[in-house]
Amino acid sequence: MYKLKPRCRLYLQVAAPFTAKQNGQLAQALSDLAPACVLIRGSADELDPVVVDELIDQIQGAGAACLIEDSIAAAANLGADGVHIAADENLYGEARRTLGDSANIGVGCGLGRHDAMSLAESGADYVAFSASHADAREELFDTSAWWSEIFVVPCVAWDIADIGEAVTLTERGVDFIAPPATIWDGDDALAVLRKMDAAIGSIRRDA
Repeated sequence: MYKLKPRCRLYLQVAAPFTAKQNGQLAQALSDLAPACVLIRGSADELDPVVVDELIDQIQGAGAACLIEDSIAAAANLGADGVHIAADENLYGEARRTLGDSANIGVGCGLGRHDAMSLAESGADYVAFSASHADAREELFDTSAWWSEIFVVPCVAWDIADIGEAVTLTERGVDFIAPPATIWDGDDALAVLRKMDAAIGSIRRDA
Protein backbone atom coordinates (compact mmCIF):
# COMPACT_ATOMS: atom_id res chain seq x y z
CA MET A 1 0.00 0.00 0.00
CA TYR A 2 1.26 3.46 -0.91
CA LYS A 3 2.06 5.50 2.19
CA LEU A 4 2.77 9.15 2.83
CA LYS A 5 4.59 10.75 5.77
CA PRO A 6 2.46 12.91 8.06
CA ARG A 7 2.54 16.56 7.04
CA CYS A 8 5.36 18.67 8.41
CA ARG A 9 4.19 20.91 11.26
CA LEU A 10 5.41 23.98 13.10
CA TYR A 11 7.25 23.77 16.42
CA LEU A 12 7.09 27.21 18.04
CA GLN A 13 9.49 28.76 20.53
CA VAL A 14 8.77 31.53 23.02
CA ALA A 15 11.43 33.14 25.19
CA ALA A 16 11.36 35.15 28.40
CA PRO A 17 10.56 37.90 29.15
CA PHE A 18 7.00 37.08 28.12
CA THR A 19 5.33 40.30 26.99
CA ALA A 20 1.64 40.93 26.53
CA LYS A 21 2.27 41.35 22.79
CA GLN A 22 4.00 38.00 22.54
CA ASN A 23 1.31 36.27 24.58
CA GLY A 24 -1.35 37.67 22.29
CA GLN A 25 0.54 36.56 19.19
CA LEU A 26 1.05 33.09 20.66
CA ALA A 27 -2.64 32.75 21.48
CA GLN A 28 -3.52 33.67 17.89
CA ALA A 29 -0.91 31.27 16.49
CA LEU A 30 -2.23 28.45 18.65
CA SER A 31 -5.74 29.12 17.38
CA ASP A 32 -4.90 29.61 13.70
CA LEU A 33 -1.99 27.25 13.08
CA ALA A 34 -2.34 24.29 15.47
CA PRO A 35 1.42 23.85 16.03
CA ALA A 36 2.60 20.48 17.27
CA CYS A 37 4.64 21.88 20.13
CA VAL A 38 5.68 25.07 21.90
CA LEU A 39 9.01 25.37 23.71
CA ILE A 40 9.32 27.77 26.64
CA ARG A 41 12.83 29.20 26.81
CA GLY A 42 14.64 31.20 29.47
CA SER A 43 17.06 30.93 32.35
CA ALA A 44 15.90 29.75 35.76
CA ASP A 45 15.83 33.37 36.97
CA GLU A 46 13.65 34.44 34.05
CA LEU A 47 11.04 31.68 34.36
CA ASP A 48 8.47 32.95 36.85
CA PRO A 49 6.57 29.79 37.92
CA VAL A 50 3.22 31.61 37.93
CA VAL A 51 3.73 32.97 34.40
CA VAL A 52 5.06 29.66 33.08
CA ASP A 53 2.18 27.75 34.65
CA GLU A 54 -0.28 29.99 32.82
CA LEU A 55 1.62 29.52 29.56
CA ILE A 56 1.59 25.75 29.96
CA ASP A 57 -2.18 25.78 30.51
CA GLN A 58 -2.66 28.00 27.45
CA ILE A 59 -0.50 25.79 25.22
CA GLN A 60 -1.84 22.46 26.40
CA GLY A 61 -5.41 23.79 26.29
CA ALA A 62 -4.90 24.47 22.58
CA GLY A 63 -3.86 20.86 22.00
CA ALA A 64 -0.12 21.43 21.60
CA ALA A 65 2.64 19.80 23.60
CA CYS A 66 4.49 22.17 25.91
CA LEU A 67 8.19 21.66 26.60
CA ILE A 68 10.60 23.67 28.72
CA GLU A 69 14.16 24.28 27.62
CA ASP A 70 16.82 22.69 29.85
CA SER A 71 14.99 22.87 33.19
CA ILE A 72 14.03 19.32 34.10
CA ALA A 73 12.86 20.44 37.54
CA ALA A 74 10.54 23.12 36.13
CA ALA A 75 9.05 20.65 33.68
CA ALA A 76 8.38 18.20 36.50
CA ASN A 77 7.05 20.76 38.98
CA LEU A 78 4.82 22.69 36.60
CA GLY A 79 3.34 19.84 34.58
CA ALA A 80 4.93 20.49 31.21
CA ASP A 81 4.93 17.65 28.68
CA GLY A 82 8.72 17.40 28.72
CA VAL A 83 12.00 19.15 28.02
CA HIS A 84 14.32 20.12 25.21
CA ILE A 85 17.94 19.57 26.22
CA ALA A 86 21.42 19.46 24.77
CA ALA A 87 22.64 16.19 23.27
CA ASP A 88 24.20 14.69 26.38
CA GLU A 89 23.65 11.07 27.45
CA ASN A 90 23.88 11.83 31.17
CA LEU A 91 21.48 14.74 30.94
CA TYR A 92 19.08 12.67 28.89
CA GLY A 93 19.21 9.89 31.49
CA GLU A 94 18.47 12.38 34.28
CA ALA A 95 15.53 13.82 32.34
CA ARG A 96 14.06 10.40 31.62
CA ARG A 97 14.42 9.22 35.22
CA THR A 98 12.85 12.40 36.56
CA LEU A 99 10.05 12.86 34.05
CA GLY A 100 9.22 9.25 33.27
CA ASP A 101 8.65 7.18 30.17
CA SER A 102 5.69 9.21 28.93
CA ALA A 103 7.51 12.55 28.88
CA ASN A 104 8.55 14.14 25.59
CA ILE A 105 12.31 14.60 25.67
CA GLY A 106 13.95 16.21 22.66
CA VAL A 107 17.63 16.84 22.08
CA GLY A 108 19.43 19.58 20.20
CA CYS A 109 22.24 18.00 18.18
CA GLY A 110 23.55 20.82 16.03
CA LEU A 111 24.86 18.91 13.01
CA GLY A 112 26.17 16.00 15.09
CA ARG A 113 25.09 12.77 13.44
CA HIS A 114 26.72 10.53 16.06
CA ASP A 115 25.03 12.41 18.91
CA ALA A 116 21.68 12.18 17.16
CA MET A 117 22.00 8.43 16.60
CA SER A 118 23.16 7.81 20.15
CA LEU A 119 20.35 9.80 21.78
CA ALA A 120 17.72 8.32 19.47
CA GLU A 121 18.85 4.84 20.44
CA SER A 122 18.57 5.87 24.10
CA GLY A 123 14.94 6.84 23.56
CA ALA A 124 14.85 10.55 22.71
CA ASP A 125 11.49 11.54 21.26
CA TYR A 126 13.03 13.77 18.61
CA VAL A 127 16.37 15.12 17.47
CA ALA A 128 16.81 18.74 16.40
CA PHE A 129 19.36 19.77 13.79
CA SER A 130 20.62 23.32 13.41
CA ALA A 131 23.24 25.30 11.53
CA SER A 132 25.19 27.82 13.58
CA HIS A 133 26.04 29.99 10.57
CA ALA A 134 24.88 30.53 7.01
CA ASP A 135 27.74 28.54 5.45
CA ALA A 136 26.46 25.39 7.20
CA ARG A 137 22.97 25.61 5.69
CA GLU A 138 23.66 23.04 2.98
CA GLU A 139 25.05 20.66 5.59
CA LEU A 140 21.83 21.11 7.55
CA PHE A 141 19.82 20.20 4.47
CA ASP A 142 21.98 17.12 3.84
CA THR A 143 21.93 15.97 7.46
CA SER A 144 18.16 16.33 7.66
CA ALA A 145 17.69 14.34 4.44
CA TRP A 146 20.10 11.63 5.63
CA TRP A 147 18.23 11.30 8.93
CA SER A 148 14.80 11.20 7.35
CA GLU A 149 15.81 8.47 4.91
CA ILE A 150 17.23 6.15 7.58
CA PHE A 151 15.58 6.77 10.95
CA VAL A 152 12.01 6.76 12.27
CA VAL A 153 12.65 9.07 15.24
CA PRO A 154 11.28 12.49 14.22
CA CYS A 155 13.63 15.35 13.43
CA VAL A 156 13.20 19.09 13.85
CA ALA A 157 14.88 21.74 11.72
CA TRP A 158 15.86 24.35 14.30
CA ASP A 159 15.74 28.16 14.09
CA ILE A 160 14.42 28.35 10.53
CA ALA A 161 13.15 31.85 9.73
CA ASP A 162 13.16 31.69 5.92
CA ILE A 163 10.11 30.17 4.25
CA GLY A 164 12.17 28.93 1.27
CA GLU A 165 14.50 27.05 3.61
CA ALA A 166 11.51 25.64 5.47
CA VAL A 167 10.13 24.31 2.19
CA THR A 168 13.48 22.75 1.21
CA LEU A 169 13.83 21.06 4.59
CA THR A 170 10.26 19.78 4.44
CA GLU A 171 10.93 18.32 0.99
CA ARG A 172 14.03 16.64 2.46
CA GLY A 173 11.87 14.92 5.04
CA VAL A 174 11.99 16.84 8.32
CA ASP A 175 8.98 16.34 10.56
CA PHE A 176 8.89 19.76 12.23
CA ILE A 177 10.08 23.26 11.45
CA ALA A 178 11.04 25.40 14.46
CA PRO A 179 11.20 29.13 13.69
CA PRO A 180 13.47 31.06 16.08
CA ALA A 181 12.03 32.67 19.20
CA THR A 182 13.06 36.03 17.73
CA ILE A 183 10.38 35.71 15.07
CA TRP A 184 7.94 37.31 17.52
CA ASP A 185 9.99 40.52 17.47
CA GLY A 186 8.74 41.40 14.01
CA ASP A 187 5.48 43.23 13.41
CA ASP A 188 4.47 40.64 10.81
CA ALA A 189 5.26 37.52 12.88
CA LEU A 190 1.82 35.98 12.51
CA ALA A 191 1.74 36.63 8.77
CA VAL A 192 5.14 34.96 8.34
CA LEU A 193 4.07 31.98 10.44
CA ARG A 194 0.84 31.59 8.49
CA LYS A 195 2.75 31.59 5.19
CA MET A 196 5.30 29.12 6.52
CA ASP A 197 2.62 26.82 7.91
CA ALA A 198 0.71 26.84 4.63
CA ALA A 199 3.88 26.22 2.61
CA ILE A 200 5.16 23.25 4.62
CA GLY A 201 1.68 21.82 5.16
CA SER A 202 1.02 21.60 1.43
CA ILE A 203 3.98 19.29 0.78
CA ARG A 204 3.34 15.54 0.74
CA ARG A 205 6.26 13.11 1.06
CA ASP A 206 6.60 9.38 0.55
CA ALA A 207 6.87 7.46 3.82
